Amino acid sequence: MPHSLALQRSSVHSTAFRRLAWGLLVASWACALVSIGLSLARWAAIGHAMDWGRWLPVTVVPAQAMVAGVVAPATMDTAWRWLGVALECIPGLALLYTVLCVHRICRAFLRGEVFGPEVVRGFRGVGWGFLAMFVASLVYQVGVSALLSWLASGQKGGMVVLGVSSFEMSVVVVGLMMLLLAHVLAEGRRLKAESDAFV
Repeated sequence: MPHSLALQRSSVHSTAFRRLAWGLLVASWACALVSIGLSLARWAAIGHAMDWGRWLPVTVVPAQAMVAGVVAPATMDTAWRWLGVALECIPGLALLYTVLCVHRICRAFLRGEVFGPEVVRGFRGVGWGFLAMFVASLVYQVGVSALLSWLASGQKGGMVVLGVSSFEMSVVVVGLMMLLLAHVLAEGRRLKAESDAFV
């Protein structure tokens, strides 16, 4: 079979595969930007939970703090709001790094480079990104619960919340799977290079 005909029949070069790659590319960026935007908006909504803040599709108090019974303070100075925004940036940066790695993978797929070095680096980056999201989630829980409980008590005391839910555990599992997949792809690329050398 001619090499060009094999490429035409390859599922990697099919329209469905390209649509799937584009869909993953767009969906990952959309989900990341919406998630980060809503997370930042909650710090502007504190003190406005009974008017425009109630229309937010996320809780004003992060779920990690709500579990411990932490409530939002009635008012919050601008400096503390910016500190909250900085705390949101910790998991947000880990999420953005992961999405950038997915972006590199999808762009390589769209170029037809399924086993290229960019794909291997991309999957390895996604794996480390998920593990970074796990660590960032723990740091975020500690920081947000301490800040909100301290402010709610009138700056007289506070509490620290740290827990691992099924979400954090699934993030770790997916991260390890991506790292394993990166090793498999790297080995497949090495075997392909050896095979091409004998042709």
